[in-house]
Amino acid sequence: MIKVKKSNRGFSLMELSIAIFLLILVSSSAVAALRGNLRALGGAEISATAASAIRELHEYAFPLSIDEIDSMDGRSFSPVLGNGAPLPGAENMSLEVDIQAVDDFDPTLEVHPLESRTRMVNIICWSSGRNILEAKWLAAER
Repeated sequence: MIKVKKSNRGFSLMELSIAIFLLILVSSSAVAALRGNLRALGGAEISATAASAIRELHEYAFPLSIDEIDSMDGRSFSPVLGNGAPLPGAENMSLEVDIQAVDDFDPTLEVHPLESRTRMVNIICWSSGRNILEAKWLAAER
């Protein structure tokens, strides 16, 4: 009769199963965290581009008269640089402009446009159908 020696080297099937399960659990958590961070990074990039687009529109509107600012009311603009070139990274963005006449001494009061030469300029930046950023500033005749 031949005797077979039993070896205690190696891992049992149960140990291998637990190790594989733990490896899958850790790697799926790492992948989920990485995807979330990449999504957040993309959101921050879009917000930064939206802020640049609104800043460029503000620079464009700064020297305009109140009548020229009033003519922007209700319009939608594609973000461009000060020289008229498209803003890099803002291909899917649009800026909606809403102009409100406010009291010259108390800008919290809305008035008829003929009663005041001060305007509240409201800008909403949209990207792919989502509201990304909103901004407001006062414009007045100098």
